[in-house]
Amino acid sequence: MVKERLNISVIHSSSLSLQTIPSTMLSFIMLLVGLVWWLCCFTFGLPLTLALFLSRTIRSSFFSWQFVNVVGPIFQPLSQPARRRAFQILKEIVKGRDTTVPLEIMEIGIGEGANLQHYPENVNLTVLDVNKYFEQYYEENTKKFSHINYKRTVIQPAENMSEIEDNSLDVVVTTYLHCSCSDSNAVLKEVKRVLKPGGKYVFLEHVKYPNGELGLLVQRLMKPMWYIFFNGCTLDRDTASKLRKAGFSDLICEKYLEMNWVFFCIRHQIVGVASK
Repeated sequence: MVKERLNISVIHSSSLSLQTIPSTMLSFIMLLVGLVWWLCCFTFGLPLTLALFLSRTIRSSFFSWQFVNVVGPIFQPLSQPARRRAFQILKEIVKGRDTTVPLEIMEIGIGEGANLQHYPENVNLTVLDVNKYFEQYYEENTKKFSHINYKRTVIQPAENMSEIEDNSLDVVVTTYLHCSCSDSNAVLKEVKRVLKPGGKYVFLEHVKYPNGELGLLVQRLMKPMWYIFFNGCTLDRDTASKLRKAGFSDLICEKYLEMNWVFFCIRHQIVGVASK
């Protein structure tokens, strides 16, 4: 049986939110921003655009640097309420467990470790990321959260996690992963493979605007440049439908509406848990 909860909206405090600016007006502003971005990328920004387009290595290295040093300081504090909700779900599903037995968890797409602060006590954490350039930032962050037992780091694509054993994990966690993976269906198949029977998959993802909304046009205008500058991140994916079709025994999926204007392009998000 598949269950889906009603929409929830979480509004961040901001002097400029999607409540204070009419959504249609903001959509047109963002369309203009998108056009300016295109212009910049093909004028003075052309050398960087070409380098990122032609080289996956440069794209991965640039993304890890800019995410930690430029995007992260803005995005990470504002994304914490959504991340807290995802880990609240995790804590709810493991409530009542024998706390003397470590919880076997793997986080896919760990990046620099933005979620480490949210993990419960007594966890054996395996991390997997395709981008090796994040590893130095992640290793530095682990020193701040000693309550976690860091088991191992695997540099490998989520579509083929050959180093992870079948039926070996209690929980798999992903936050903002499916936007960037090359094949969500393959990732979900691998998640089911590595989970123990009854194991849980906790997810947080940004998804496409509903059909007919101007925001979807903004996403599609920015999509090519966003893909290049954010290392394969695709704005208009419908991850919820892929989760429904993945064959999990149970799925709880909450729709999360991000109200801060900074998140306009990734305003629609989903958070929830799927059971093997």
